[in-house]
Amino acid sequence: MRGLLGWTRTQREADMGWAKGSAIMDRIILAAMEHFPDPEARQAFYVEVIDAFEDADWDTQNECEEQDEAFDAALRELHADWDKEDGV
Repeated sequence: MRGLLGWTRTQREADMGWAKGSAIMDRIILAAMEHFPDPEARQAFYVEVIDAFEDADWDTQNECEEQDEAFDAALRELHADWDKEDGV
């Protein structure tokens, strides 16, 4: 059975790695800004997507910051203890 991005579950788990999520998230952010004009809706969407990526061991979230304030707000919502100066 195919899932996210057409990959099987086994492929997703094997291929996500530590940093591949940022390139995918960059594309998601661009699409979300184009199709979801409401920043609050985008933030709620990002919270769900970030959570799913982090379940797959994504740990380079900082590479996607400063593209969309709604994404940055979602990161702060999920990780209020992270200090922007220290990075992720």
